Amino acid sequence: MARKPFHEVEESGRLREETLTSDRVVRWDHREEMEALKALANRIAKLPASTRKALPLDEEALEQFEHLANAALKPERRRSLMRAKLLLAHADMEAIHAVLDGGGPALLAAQAAESWRNRIVAGDDAVLNTFLTQHPSGDRQALRASAREARTGEGPAAKRAALRCLRLVRAALDPTAPPEPDEG
Repeated sequence: MARKPFHEVEESGRLREETLTSDRVVRWDHREEMEALKALANRIAKLPASTRKALPLDEEALEQFEHLANAALKPERRRSLMRAKLLLAHADMEAIHAVLDGGGPALLAAQAAESWRNRIVAGDDAVLNTFLTQHPSGDRQALRASAREARTGEGPAAKRAALRCLRLVRAALDPTAPPEPDEG
């Protein structure tokens, strides 16, 4: 929040200085954030092309990082870096850092499954319908039953139901994976 002084003349003729606050974003307030984005963009540009493709970025961002990696001239590189920072600012930073820190696709898949499980357990049948629309190989009855049991139960039964729900979500997300053994 920027502060801007202004002067007001009192009835006695003296100047009184006050400070107004505004919602205007001041450029230097976000300098550290922009520097971090710049460092991350340069780090991504230095990665091999195959590793860059594994990042959870859209096609436009991947093309921009490819262009940034191949840019040789300073003005061209600067423009590419600015565009890459803009595209990177709208990306999922947790997922990008997970891949860059060595998590890779397996960690992203586990995070996605856990996220869906949490949404299904916390939500209602509309969330379950959304999940099953996107992943039709899921078992509707088993997911609904385990989510309700995890939502309403307490103690070990609720924990088992939440784990069962997670296994069902994983199976729906990756139908080619071998089934996980039940833990009784």
